[in-house]
Amino acid sequence: MTSDCIDPISEIVSSRQRALSLNDVCASVCSLATVAVDNSARTRVMNLNGISGRSFELHCSEQSSKWQELLHNRAYELLLWWPSVARQYRIRGELEMMPKSLVEQSWLRAPYLFKLLDRFYQEYQPLGSKLQNQQMLLSSINHLKTKYPNEQEVPPPQHLRGFYCKADLIEALYIDNLRIHERHCYSYTENSWHHELLVP
Repeated sequence: MTSDCIDPISEIVSSRQRALSLNDVCASVCSLATVAVDNSARTRVMNLNGISGRSFELHCSEQSSKWQELLHNRAYELLLWWPSVARQYRIRGELEMMPKSLVEQSWLRAPYLFKLLDRFYQEYQPLGSKLQNQQMLLSSINHLKTKYPNEQEVPPPQHLRGFYCKADLIEALYIDNLRIHERHCYSYTENSWHHELLVP
């Protein structure tokens, strides 16, 4: 394995910025795979709250199955897929729980409707519970808009949690129109990234 002094995180951040500038709907989200308590696989799309150092920041509710799964087994895989720039990244590594104070600070920057939905979980029904109909949800959100008309004054919910997916291994796929792709593997050891080119 050769060390090429390449920082794959910088490449990911740059690719994401390009995807955002192209209005790629996938640029603000990621897919998180976890292991359920019964050892079955689980995958879902989540908001990607930020990238810093080797860490990818995600938020969730402690009411969600994903939170219970991560408490039970910290194994995960993160998938980033941005069609507009033809880039895919698979990420594995350590999982670190965020201090609640940092989660709440980050949550304050969330879009208004996301905040109201989090309040719905706390004030009306928990995440994933049976919903009578969609109109009930929309009516409740409208009531919350009246209750919290100022976006900055929506209080963080008690169930909010956050975690960092800290990358130790990244596989990058650069997708070519001719279908002969480039596949790169980056591993973080001894405080630096090491690179291998793989058969795609």
